[in-house]
This record gives sequence, C-alpha cells and structure tokens, in this order.
Amino acid sequence: QRFDVTGRIPVEINQQTNLLEDLKARTEALGGTFDYAAKRDRLEEVGRELENPDIWNDPDKAQDLGRERARLEDIVSTLDALHS
Repeated sequence: QRFDVTGRIPVEINQQTNLLEDLKARTEALGGTFDYAAKRDRLEEVGRELENPDIWNDPDKAQDLGRERARLEDIVSTLDALHS
C-alpha cells in the first residue's frame, strides 16, 4: 500500500479527501442550483402533507408526494454528506 509524504496516511485517502473538498467547493459555488435550504424546507412540507390522513383520499397525489419526498431526501442527504 502506498503512503503519502508523512508515511502515515495512505495516498488513496488523501485523494478521496481532496476529491470531497473539491466537490464541496463546487457545490457551494453552485449554491443557487441546488438551493439546499429550499429543498430541505420543501422536504419538511411534503412530510407534513404525507402525515395528513386525508392525503390518501387522493392516491395519485399521495404517490406524487411520496416520489417527491424520495427525490428530495436523496438531494438533501447528498448535500449533507458533502458538507460534513
């Protein structure tokens, strides 16, 4: 296994760390494209809508909201991981 100049940390870890830092910087630069706060807020709103038992009176709307929630969860969790 290869190590970096300190002889302690594998080069592959440094490469991964550098890649994550680069992705984080790019994400921040694109801020408006991802609009994290708006997506997180919408995720909470969709969650509240799905908690309302009346939503299930309209199965198509409930399914649409379920798909939207899944998509938003993916985006928010990905951005959370990039920023941690």
